[in-house]
Amino acid sequence: MFPVRSNEPDYALLKDPACQSHNRYGQSIETVPVGDGLRDKSLNINGDASIGANPNRYKQHGFFFNADNCIACHACESACSEKNDVHAHLAFRSVGFVEGGTYPNTQRLNISMACNHCDDPVCLKGCPTRAYTKFAEYGAVLQDPDICFGCGYCTWVCPYNAPQLDPIKGQVSKCNMCVDRLEVGLKPACVSACLGKALDFGVIENIPEGHTQAKVEIPGFPRSDITHPNIRFQQTRVTQRDMLRLDSTPLKYHRDDATGRFTPELDPKHGFQRQWNLKKLLGSHENAHIAFTLSVQAVMCAFLLLVLGGWLSVTPLVEYAASAAWLPTLGVMLALMSFGLFRLNMHLGKPHRFYRGYNNWRLSPVSREIAGVSLFFVGLAGFSFFNLFPGFPFAGL
Repeated sequence: MFPVRSNEPDYALLKDPACQSHNRYGQSIETVPVGDGLRDKSLNINGDASIGANPNRYKQHGFFFNADNCIACHACESACSEKNDVHAHLAFRSVGFVEGGTYPNTQRLNISMACNHCDDPVCLKGCPTRAYTKFAEYGAVLQDPDICFGCGYCTWVCPYNAPQLDPIKGQVSKCNMCVDRLEVGLKPACVSACLGKALDFGVIENIPEGHTQAKVEIPGFPRSDITHPNIRFQQTRVTQRDMLRLDSTPLKYHRDDATGRFTPELDPKHGFQRQWNLKKLLGSHENAHIAFTLSVQAVMCAFLLLVLGGWLSVTPLVEYAASAAWLPTLGVMLALMSFGLFRLNMHLGKPHRFYRGYNNWRLSPVSREIAGVSLFFVGLAGFSFFNLFPGFPFAGL
């Protein structure tokens, strides 16, 4: 268990107030009912088989962020990195901002963001290796870096930039809700370190003492209906009608005066700028995906055209299949597809773990794509083999 100091300050301790039964999306706050087989299990943190005595262990927890109080001191970032031994090129929690107005009447709104342990986590659904699990304990969405093979797909689909791909270790890791601290009644390290009382934590939908709001959207935060994130906001200060991102992302957040809600809109900033060219593409992480997609699409289309054309008795295609060019064509298709599969596999952080890509075929479109392309490749290889050796048993099937 996480060691608790004898002089632990009161603000670092989890409270035990009365809880609601359902959140605003209609989801039960109790993660599993009493008597369920998932209860009373150890999280086995660092090999410790003990079970936490937190009375709200099986209720969905989440963060509370008061945008009025955040001073962008980055103490939450530092505490998170120190507690989880996060290297300097990664960040499980990040503090960003949006700005509105014109000088000298400008206004900045700071936002501290980490994993929101969503009710409907798209990282869990997207990961082909099943490295993500939503636990009954605290509703935490935890990720196992040892299972991850470093494809980085979860970093694309997460709206909050929570999963962090480590190019050195070749794997993804992220915020783990400090479940080891929760087990002993402590709030996460980032919350305990916050200087301005901008961050708080507890059972979701419980408004912390001294606060009045529990919004699900503020300027700079993605739409909440994507994943139903377990974070609530307070923002009482009036902001400008348009709040802008100052990075390269072409977005701004426009306030609807009728509803008071901010919605993301396209912000061209300094006009059209070409961000990609062939040189950047060839040196990017995405070039393997492009090589794979183009080669597989070309081979599949060519194969369907030639084979279906022969079955449908299209004369030019029938003649082509009977010519001396047929076998070399199959060889070229096999080579091209092998090249695409090889490039895709070698872009992984852990290429030797490629077989884990089939683990999550029920939920992940990536896993289903891998399975489908693999079956097609095996079928193409078999078809080519029987065409090369027509006298081989079962060649006429």
